[in-house]
Amino acid sequence: MNAIVVRVRDLPGLENIDASKMSAAEVEAAVRRCFAFFPKSANIHVDGEIVTIELPEAAAADAAEAVRLCERGGKRAGEGNYRKAVEIYKRALELDPGLLGARRDLAMACVELEEFDEAKNHLIEVLRLDPKDCWSWVVLANLYSKHDKDFATAEKFHKRALEATPNDPWALNGLAAVKMEQGQPQEAIKCFDAAIAAHPKFANALYGKAMVLQGLGELLPAADLLKTLFRQGEFQDARSAPVFEAARQLIVEVENKLAKKLESDVFKEAENYRAEVETLSGFPVRVFAEDMPEGTTGVAQIAWKYGRDHHVIKHTPSAPPMSHSISSRMS
Repeated sequence: MNAIVVRVRDLPGLENIDASKMSAAEVEAAVRRCFAFFPKSANIHVDGEIVTIELPEAAAADAAEAVRLCERGGKRAGEGNYRKAVEIYKRALELDPGLLGARRDLAMACVELEEFDEAKNHLIEVLRLDPKDCWSWVVLANLYSKHDKDFATAEKFHKRALEATPNDPWALNGLAAVKMEQGQPQEAIKCFDAAIAAHPKFANALYGKAMVLQGLGELLPAADLLKTLFRQGEFQDARSAPVFEAARQLIVEVENKLAKKLESDVFKEAENYRAEVETLSGFPVRVFAEDMPEGTTGVAQIAWKYGRDHHVIKHTPSAPPMSHSISSRMS
């Protein structure tokens, strides 16, 4: 027999009951309802706070087939064929109900199919079998955050995940996203930084932090972070595609804002330069933006050298801010 041992208080849905104030029969009935997804042949025994579930051993052939099906289901999910993956995982669990990984992966496939209630049910089943399953807490938290907008519950579940596995990058990333939704950008950045420190190639955290920086007007750091994502971000499977696509859209937005800001800076620098030259020389200065030869961003022409009653400054529309002295620019 396969034995699973858990505490009553760790079972999702039974966290708040006080077993000491209930009869053994009442506690056992509540526990049995939690594990209704197991076959009737499962032996469930409650001894105070401790629950022991004994599952009959799957026949060797069935157990081997269940493992093979799980591998096939994982391949289908990796290809993005989640409907087929769901069918395969369910068949694997019929053969061997004790396969925790299959139950977790089944929940993930349901998430991708937007069958959120079913996904929650499967995740809760996993957590009843293993209350320290970090990944299931993270996915359950994400469901409450993204689809129920219940950020308080989502935060609680992400913290349960971190209790089970400290510094887990997915839990930290999810907690950061919740902090963003709660209007706490600095707290979100701390969580994203922790996730990136735990997993430097974690595309989700790199993108998430870039989003926060962009929202705070920190355009250059946001652009640098997105470039880091494209250089070294890890593309895991089909589920990574939306993150990279969103990052591509974000970097276009950030670069456009930077270009507009740079254009404004160029104009201001040119005007400052013009005023300085007029003050030092006593001649007016006319400034023109026009296309320049490749490799040249601007030129300055002295009035008397060209037989004019004014100086001329020419610069390209995309020239960077001027940084050299007047003497080095005049020709």
